[in-house]
Amino acid sequence: MVGLTGRTPAVDDRSFAGSLEPLVHTDRYEADVVFDSPAWSVGTTAYPEYPIRIIEDEDRWVCLEGRIYDRDDEGLEAELLEVAEHVLATDADDEFLTEWLLETDGEFLLVAADKDTGRLGLLNDPLGRLPTYYFHDGETFVFSRELRYLINEAAVEDFDPMGVAQCLLFGYSLGARTLVQGANRLRPGTKLTVDPDHGVITETALHRFDFGDPAHADRSQSRNAAELVDRFEQACQQRSGCGSRDVISLSGGLDSRSVLAGYHAEGIPVTAATMASEDFVPPSDVDIAQRLASALDVEWRRYEVGPPNGSDLDRIIKTKNGQIGLLTSFILDFFRQLRETYDPALTYVTGDGGDKVLPDLTPARSIDDEEGLVDYVIAENSFLSLDQVAQITGLSADAIRRSVRDRLRLYPESDPAAKYVHFLLYERGVNFLFEGEDRNRFFFWSTTPFYSMDFFRYAMNCPPEQKARYNLYRSFLADLEPAAAELPHPDYGVPVDSARHEAAAFVDDVLSRYPRLFDLARPIVKSINGLDTGSQLQPDTVDCIRAQIEQCEAVDDVLSSDELRAFLDSHPDHDRTSVYRLFTITSVIDDIHSTQSVLESRRDAVFG
Repeated sequence: MVGLTGRTPAVDDRSFAGSLEPLVHTDRYEADVVFDSPAWSVGTTAYPEYPIRIIEDEDRWVCLEGRIYDRDDEGLEAELLEVAEHVLATDADDEFLTEWLLETDGEFLLVAADKDTGRLGLLNDPLGRLPTYYFHDGETFVFSRELRYLINEAAVEDFDPMGVAQCLLFGYSLGARTLVQGANRLRPGTKLTVDPDHGVITETALHRFDFGDPAHADRSQSRNAAELVDRFEQACQQRSGCGSRDVISLSGGLDSRSVLAGYHAEGIPVTAATMASEDFVPPSDVDIAQRLASALDVEWRRYEVGPPNGSDLDRIIKTKNGQIGLLTSFILDFFRQLRETYDPALTYVTGDGGDKVLPDLTPARSIDDEEGLVDYVIAENSFLSLDQVAQITGLSADAIRRSVRDRLRLYPESDPAAKYVHFLLYERGVNFLFEGEDRNRFFFWSTTPFYSMDFFRYAMNCPPEQKARYNLYRSFLADLEPAAAELPHPDYGVPVDSARHEAAAFVDDVLSRYPRLFDLARPIVKSINGLDTGSQLQPDTVDCIRAQIEQCEAVDDVLSSDELRAFLDSHPDHDRTSVYRLFTITSVIDDIHSTQSVLESRRDAVFG
């Protein structure tokens, strides 16, 4: 993965540079040692266009990975040195840092070192947009944007049974937990300082969002929509022009069309790019995207993508190390085509986050207590059933359930509905969806205006009553660009700004409260609206998992081979997402412990 890596105690320059080489995943990547002192070694692995900025004065060395959008370059360097001073101070003014984070629109990891004392500090943005991991055993401290570095260099060998169980259940582990023992995920809005002389690290949570009691509940829906439009347009403007060109990933959905509308409203020149695939993309989605681009008179290109091969899956495993699934590996072909059409200096703009900040995320039914919330979280977010995960991992279902309950107890909200919103943003969002966005940065810088700090804070303070049934989203989109709201919503097949859409959303909301009825209705709705694709589980997929079980003994150390075989024997009874969730975990284990993994030996095999 692209980004920063560091460690203490320092090793000689040659050894440290060599340790970065496994992170150089293509011939466009370069490994550089950017800071070397008696206490620290810090390096980067990145392509030339990736945003990394280094500044220093007599006292401090500072490296910023990522981008800050709402500052002029002229004053940013002095500001970052001041921020670094607060990060490194032993009597730090954390209020200064919290205020700075909440007033800064950016996606970044800041690393600072005190040249005199050897003290080092890390600071990330309030949403933790650039996934970062660290290890500390009292003597050695290692951090990296790629989990594999910790596995290679910090003697992190054993898989965390509960981390694996949570990943099988949800697709991601919870909180700071990862798949491997001793490796921690840096939580959002966190300052982490390291004193190398005493081997002490201090982790300070500077800010955690509380999604209870929305501050804008007393404002009308129309006013909130107008406020959101102003902030969204500003976020689009601030993100524009950072690279050689802005390319919007356009589908037929509401989120990416909002981004296209925001850039169009600001008069920003953009290109819209859409994936097309018989296997993975509904034809109606491509059709709506083309109509959107035409309506707004934006250059539009269509890119055909086919099923991924073993090489694509292997690339995802080696760069993201199980932090994202393999089911969307076909997107790598889309990225390769974009890079060939334009250049790696482009900014790839997505609608990621629109599905989190504007719809109502509260539970579809009333939840009265903690146990009810745990049940709801598992029922609504699991890939495999709790019993299946327990059988495959050897952990008890009660223990896995307790791990979910214990995590929920740490949230600041008191209302179960608000806690569920917190779960969707801080667990599914931060620990899963942000990892998927980070995969994009393997090719070029990727961003979204929906996570602009000013927009995010306002949107998350709009009441769920206004967000319900897309009401606030419809008002927002109609204010932003009426032409975009006049085209159909792909899920409903009717214009967004119409009474029929409101009626369809109402029915959808009612059905969501009755899961069995919703499951019966979903295939009918997909068929009517042209949302079906030809994607299906390929024989090579199941065969590959069987080979991993047979050839890699470590698979049986982490998971029950007998239960895996029984699951695969009955794979026609399971959906593709469940099979691929297992496939991700077995592939990571195989890749770490085998001289040649099964995926490495099947680079040309076709998966789907």
